[in-house]
Amino acid sequence: MVQSMTSFVRVTGIRNGTFVEFEFALGDRDLSVELIMPFAAFDEFCRRQGAVVLPTADGVDVPAASAPGLYRPPSTH
Repeated sequence: MVQSMTSFVRVTGIRNGTFVEFEFALGDRDLSVELIMPFAAFDEFCRRQGAVVLPTADGVDVPAASAPGLYRPPSTH
């Protein structure tokens, strides 16, 4: 039987105002891969993975107005 593991994402940047750069970890926050996806694909990826969105590495959140949709839990609709 496969155990369920918690998924984690940490946004690390925005590229060209179109893509989300982020780290993805499965089960262990300290072991991650770097990925890049368009905003909509990122939201869908996080929703499907049931990912916990971690704070940025420096602990500073970007105001929502300057990065719409990124620094909030992905939508669940």
